[in-house]
Amino acid sequence: MPAEISDGDIPFFAEVTAGGRITIPEEIRKIFEIKDGDAVFCRIKIMKKKETNSGTAKDTKQTG
Repeated sequence: MPAEISDGDIPFFAEVTAGGRITIPEEIRKIFEIKDGDAVFCRIKIMKKKETNSGTAKDTKQTG
């Protein structure tokens, strides 16, 4: 399924929670009329890595 990018793209920040889940903010869901069960396309850009037990974060960054 190819992704289509439009002028309506709105970036937002999300934190990864248990099980690798993120929450789309309510305001964004309302703007795009996103409902439970809808499929959405996400573009990932790592902004900050959680520190590991050694006290350093991994340098690996992904952009899309």
